Amino acid sequence: MINMDFTTKGGIVTLDDFHIDEKQPLENFLEVLKKDMLQVEFPGGFLLDIGWRPSFNIQGGFYVSLIKDYDWGAPMFSDSASNIELLKLKISEAINLL
Repeated sequence: MINMDFTTKGGIVTLDDFHIDEKQPLENFLEVLKKDMLQVEFPGGFLLDIGWRPSFNIQGGFYVSLIKDYDWGAPMFSDSASNIELLKLKISEAINLL
């Protein structure tokens, strides 16, 4: 899992396929760069969704969405990141909306 603490906002990890060693290049983890990598549920009907698009393609990127009440058509937050350091920043931005 990504090295972040989701419990401070009451987050519960419900999907964890984020098996990337942050100290190694992303190219070493093509087989795990996919649409559904990490989901965290938060109180109040919030869901943090993290994945990679397009799946298994190093030219893609991470995406981060914060969904309220499973309304996937209108995310409260949606952004992308090209590396793990930027991904952590985007995750923090999304969580700060809670």
